[in-house]
Amino acid sequence: MTTDYSHLLVPSETIGSYTIDQFIEAATQFHGYAAPGLVLGGFMVDAAIKALPDDILFDALSETSWCLPDAVQMLSPCSVGNGWLKILNLGLYSVCLYDKFTGHGVRLWVDLDKIDLDSEIRTWLLKNKPKQEQDSPLLRRQILEAGASICSMRDVQVKPEQRIKRSKGTVVPCPICGEPYPAQFGAICRSCQGESPYLDNLGTDIMPEPSLVATPVEKAVGGQALHDMTRIEPGVSKGPEFKYGQILTGGDVCRLQRMGRSRI
Repeated sequence: MTTDYSHLLVPSETIGSYTIDQFIEAATQFHGYAAPGLVLGGFMVDAAIKALPDDILFDALSETSWCLPDAVQMLSPCSVGNGWLKILNLGLYSVCLYDKFTGHGVRLWVDLDKIDLDSEIRTWLLKNKPKQEQDSPLLRRQILEAGASICSMRDVQVKPEQRIKRSKGTVVPCPICGEPYPAQFGAICRSCQGESPYLDNLGTDIMPEPSLVATPVEKAVGGQALHDMTRIEPGVSKGPEFKYGQILTGGDVCRLQRMGRSRI
């Protein structure tokens, strides 16, 4: 049986405990400016919270990294920092709130079928015009008038692997840079594996040549694993998929990539 959530999607004059004006002011302080996606996200998160039982602890899943996560953080206890908000950037303007323990919850998304063809919201959402050519005052007005009515909501069951509580596990010093990092990332930290976003040697001392080198998995065929590598299947198994000293073959490349390993 499908739950009817239409009564929660009607236009509203409040967002959470805020009046519209208060939310726009708070959004400006929190986000830098009251972006259209944040204002719309406020209506979405408010409706999703109202769809949940009052007595549950919930987590949040945002399917976009744009604006919507900030609406979650403004209106609920869920944040990136405490781990209760997860961002799975599928590029979809959708948010899910779900019971921490059972995974049952609701997913709410912007529904194009509910947006008029000549609406400025549609123009903004589909990027039919460059931002500087969009009518920002009209867009704001249409979002405030529509609220969550341009969205749809349904019951969902979140996969077990998405509900795993994050953990650093064992923390060890990196043998190259000396900084502490989760040992599950490999024999050296991810920064020293080549994932650092920074340029080296900004006029300072030259970094010493590392004693270990991270290699793309597709170039590691014939090489020797320098540490155990664990594979986890939630609720099924957890153990070393590759062991120290093992010679890697061409068939191992796909297995490593499925484990989320791009470099070893």
